[in-house]
Amino acid sequence: MNARAPIPAPAHLPRRAFTLVEILCCVVILGIAAAVIVPSIGDRDDLKVSAASRIVMADLMYAQNRAITTQTKHYVVFNATNTPRSYQIVTSVTPLVAVTHPLTKASSYVATFGTGGTAGLTDVALDTVSFEGKTTIAFDELGVPYYYDPGTNTTTALSVSAGSTIKLTSGKFSLTITIEPYTGEIKVD
Repeated sequence: MNARAPIPAPAHLPRRAFTLVEILCCVVILGIAAAVIVPSIGDRDDLKVSAASRIVMADLMYAQNRAITTQTKHYVVFNATNTPRSYQIVTSVTPLVAVTHPLTKASSYVATFGTGGTAGLTDVALDTVSFEGKTTIAFDELGVPYYYDPGTNTTTALSVSAGSTIKLTSGKFSLTITIEPYTGEIKVD
């Protein structure tokens, strides 16, 4: 009986498994990466305030475009002092005549900031509003922006460049929406 000894594997063939040290190194690297990346993913205040600014800008443009298409003055009345802070699109301020929301069909077009507020605005604060010192902006039949003075019940065309702003904040991030005089161009900084 001639017993043969097993033939050893040639040295040039690759190994079929990872060593314990290699696996532990990978786990440590993934753990460090997760510790650095995960906290920044959960709290994206910059994205929240950016999304909210786009919502406010879209609503301002809606009021401006609606004023042009209906050939009637439209107002955006901001409540920047009481809680909850909000704004409403109306066609008259005395008496208050609300615009129906085009999507939800709600009887008034109101956007509310903070907890329980409008979707996209719940984690954002309406910091300051100033349309050359007033809190209501109007758009005429040509889309030209005005500020509304409740004391005299008059509208006056905006005239100061960068003098009409809305500041939104979320955490340590803030953005400012600016409405330019004459053209009514709306931009964010």
